[in-house]
Amino acid sequence: MTTPAQTSRLAAWPTPIWTPRAVVVDCDGVLVDTEAEWVGVQDSYLASHGAALDAATRRELTGRSAETVIRTIAEVLDADPQRVAEDLIALHRADLGRGVRLLPGVEEAVRAIAARVPVAVASNSPRDLLDQKLAAMPFGDVFDASVAIEDAPAPKPAPDMYLVGARLLGADPADVLAFEDSETGAQAAAGAGLALIAVPSLAGQHPVADVTLASLEDADLRAWIETWEITR
Repeated sequence: MTTPAQTSRLAAWPTPIWTPRAVVVDCDGVLVDTEAEWVGVQDSYLASHGAALDAATRRELTGRSAETVIRTIAEVLDADPQRVAEDLIALHRADLGRGVRLLPGVEEAVRAIAARVPVAVASNSPRDLLDQKLAAMPFGDVFDASVAIEDAPAPKPAPDMYLVGARLLGADPADVLAFEDSETGAQAAAGAGLALIAVPSLAGQHPVADVTLASLEDADLRAWIETWEITR
């Protein structure tokens, strides 16, 4: 766990004075282990064409929109981006059809949060894929709103998705807490002015955040959530 700076809204963690009036969470890599699955799809697809991404490019693409990933892979393969898109999305959709794996502590944490404040999910996924993931979660119905890539002017790392999420929840961004796993997502949340807890799930990702936790099972996080004012 990292210790936040004294200027952070989460200063004095694990007992900060500030508490959020709403929460916006990332999906892939925070709620479900689909970030690792999506990276695996990319690697397998590239390998089937005798190619691979270097470590720097892999790190840069983590958390980026499917469009950005597809464009990069198409350039590496010197292939038609439309064909690459069709292939990768079909492989990803097939994996989702086999179900999603919740990350540790997610269901309990999200239900505890949703019992106290409005909560939204913001993802660089297309709407149909995000809805498929939410439908596969046993707690997908607790979210008050969801933001897919079509719902914001620009995808993460731009701040738009978090700004839209805060607006849908009727909250000022300064009163909202975000949960992210990637450097891309952390940049988006910070740019929108949200407080941020990072829960990195992929090796090589070091998102800058107010607090970094190993998982949402963290006991201090659970205890802090119980102190929040009920605003719903």
